[in-house]
Amino acid sequence: MTTAYEALRERLHAMVAERDLDVVTAGTEVRRMVESELERFQRDAMRGAGGFEPFARPDDVLGRLVRDLEGLGSQLEALIADPDVEEIYGIDGELTYRTVSGDTFAVEPPLPASAVFNVVQRWVAGAGDQLDGSHPKVDGIRVTLPGPRQARLQASIAPRIDGTIAFTLRLPQKRNTTLDDLIVFDSLSREAASFLTVLMSASRVKVLVVGPPGAGKTTIIEALLRAVPAWRRTIVAEENRELSAPLLNGEYWQTSKVESLYDLIRSARVASPDLIVLGELKGTEAWELAMAANLGTGCVAAVHADTCSEAFDALAVAASAAVPAMGRSELRSLFAEMFDVVIFADKDDSGSQTLRQVTEIAVVPPQLGHGGIAVNPIFARSEIGAPMELVSSAVGEALERKCNRVLRHSRVRLHDVLSGSEVGL
Repeated sequence: MTTAYEALRERLHAMVAERDLDVVTAGTEVRRMVESELERFQRDAMRGAGGFEPFARPDDVLGRLVRDLEGLGSQLEALIADPDVEEIYGIDGELTYRTVSGDTFAVEPPLPASAVFNVVQRWVAGAGDQLDGSHPKVDGIRVTLPGPRQARLQASIAPRIDGTIAFTLRLPQKRNTTLDDLIVFDSLSREAASFLTVLMSASRVKVLVVGPPGAGKTTIIEALLRAVPAWRRTIVAEENRELSAPLLNGEYWQTSKVESLYDLIRSARVASPDLIVLGELKGTEAWELAMAANLGTGCVAAVHADTCSEAFDALAVAASAAVPAMGRSELRSLFAEMFDVVIFADKDDSGSQTLRQVTEIAVVPPQLGHGGIAVNPIFARSEIGAPMELVSSAVGEALERKCNRVLRHSRVRLHDVLSGSEVGL
């Protein structure tokens, strides 16, 4: 059942749309309109018209209506301010959101579609972009929210869609997650976390984090980044800043209208870092990262794929636009030779709560054939939710040598670490 406030708010949003008002620049006119309509509503309600009771505190309602028109609306404001909200989706006025735990909830009651459209248009205009009939979509632009907080926005309007507005807003989180935290979350076993700690202390390692959307890849990279020795020069490149590990010797870079991820990685190569971290590989930047790795730079990157081995197909597709003369099989082999370790993260959202875990940590042995890429699991679960177990200690001579060099001042070797021996680094 529609409340008195919702009915009045819907009427005001319709008037804003009908008059084509910019609620940011026409603030005085908007407030006068709200005052006039609220007074009319109160008079009608006192006469019994409309089936609503008059507001007991109209001054409070006036302020709330103005905020809803000029701001984000109370529901959106609350979601954006909530540190546990990771993503917000909207189809017209129907909003849902996903939390950092992976659970999804609907927002009640729905918002007016015109109100959502106005808010999204203001975000787009603030980012220097356009969303109208001749430009019916924006893809992954960076927008500034109250706080100020930056987020990544994808939005569509007619004629691309049938409705008024559809959008996805990804809110970067301050994760502060360590490998020890992933043990507590049951995403890693203690032995697997110890192995990754040693791995990130080794020089020029190359780690690929793989999994479906929402499986926790960025959280894993955050934990890996916090395990990197402070003296190692690190450059982190992202479309939108999501990683937050403190860098004593490094820099965080973001894309802009004049620089893509490809450009950032190319510049990073010239800056001679020890480690390049790329939050997500989606396009030709995969080729630039391969070139950096070929020069002896370590790297950590994420890619969407359904298995560890299929990740190399995804990398080959991403890089092929940069080097169309190279075949997919040749590119797959290039990336297989490049990465030392592949970490697969998965999620199970079939129950009431979403479970996100690392289900496999594998090494990439030399490839003998020219077909699909084979990986050698070191730690694995039989299925998501099952215990993580050590399935092999054969990490390969080169990687074992690198890890044992890190452990040379300890009384353990990599084999001991994999078997559960504690190590202090």
